[in-house]
Amino acid sequence: LQNWLPRRVMSAWHIAGILHVLEGWSVHECGDDMMDPEKAWSAAIRHGFVPLTKA
Repeated sequence: LQNWLPRRVMSAWHIAGILHVLEGWSVHECGDDMMDPEKAWSAAIRHGFVPLTKA
């Protein structure tokens, strides 16, 4: 796996995987089936992830 992102930047799919573990989520998105985006966003912020524009 090449590291093509700048230092201290993570891809959304990588953060999503980390959040699934930290939050104990067993639901996985597939096709049109999506989790509540607000729930995911709140969890990301709560665990210290911030948007790139604020990093």
